[in-house]
Amino acid sequence: MKNKVIHLFKGIVILAFCIFSIYFIFSKQKNQEEAFVNVYDWYGMIPAEILHEFEKETGIHVRYDVYDNNEVLEAKLLASNSGYDVVFPTATPYVSRQIKVGIYQPLNKELLTNFKGFNKTITAHMNTVDPGMAYAIPYYWGTLGIAFDKDKVMARLPNVDLESYDILFNSENLKKLKSCGVSFLEEAIDVMPLTLAYLGRPSNSETAEDLKLTTEHLLKLRPSIKRFTSARFMNDLVLGDVCVAQAWSGEAQQAEEDAKELGRNIVYVVPKEGTTLWIDCMAIPVGSPHPINAHKFINFLLRPEISAKITNKTKLPTVIDAALPMVDKDIKNNKAIYPKPDVMKKLRLDAPQTSDASLKFDRERTKAWINIRLNRK
Repeated sequence: MKNKVIHLFKGIVILAFCIFSIYFIFSKQKNQEEAFVNVYDWYGMIPAEILHEFEKETGIHVRYDVYDNNEVLEAKLLASNSGYDVVFPTATPYVSRQIKVGIYQPLNKELLTNFKGFNKTITAHMNTVDPGMAYAIPYYWGTLGIAFDKDKVMARLPNVDLESYDILFNSENLKKLKSCGVSFLEEAIDVMPLTLAYLGRPSNSETAEDLKLTTEHLLKLRPSIKRFTSARFMNDLVLGDVCVAQAWSGEAQQAEEDAKELGRNIVYVVPKEGTTLWIDCMAIPVGSPHPINAHKFINFLLRPEISAKITNKTKLPTVIDAALPMVDKDIKNNKAIYPKPDVMKKLRLDAPQTSDASLKFDRERTKAWINIRLNRK
């Protein structure tokens, strides 16, 4: 009887040891990831030295891929498990609808010790897209404005207000600029709401009457527009293929720098009537192979000194207000990069499109936009 008890006790010990070993192995696999983080970002947004600093500090290797438009990112995220750990989608209309279809996993705020000190204006807009920033954190931001060759524009429109959307949306002005080239961005969401605002209507209107009004006005402008592009407007400006371009602030700053080397005067302005605000966010896709490392990477970028280094290198503002004292004065005082408070109040974020009515309107707007681009009345 004693031997049976001993054997039974030994069996229980061995079983307990096996269970503990299995638990330990799976627990270790769960909590210890490979030393990698897979990042998918816009081209030129994070300087290489920042990535190297993260790698040196954490021992985590960054595998960094780039894209040049939101459609490419969205297609990869929707098609299958992308394999990426951190992505940088634009807030509207992308993040709002991507959250709705379950592309992103909720952020673990306990792992984000630097989740604080955000610019209040930007976060107020972001909360209309993702309340409480549960899935996406705003990081880069900027404006949609006008970039132009000042000398060429002044030669053709000596009395024009250079800080007004009259340069782009006044048909008579555009006719005079046609000879030196005009380009608009290629997505309806970047052009049609601003056209509505110029015409005195709410930029987020989704009525059939306002859609017709916008379409008719843009068809008047269409003969004077050389091309629609979101990828090449910077090179077009620098090389002189166009003299006026609807532009995003980040790329426009780069165009200004490149043009100086050629002795040309490219200027970017935020129109006084107000304009569209863009926000690029950080998010972790569902199926991320290294979610803990993803949080570490995001937390690293949220540090004020890292944020300031990125802004100083790229001239792109981030949402971290505590970074401002470390931002170069010529960048911080540039109103095309950091608009003045009165202009900040006029910035508009495109309304999230998540309702069936909004999605239906977007389809109708897309049809109208195709006709505008093809100059088909």
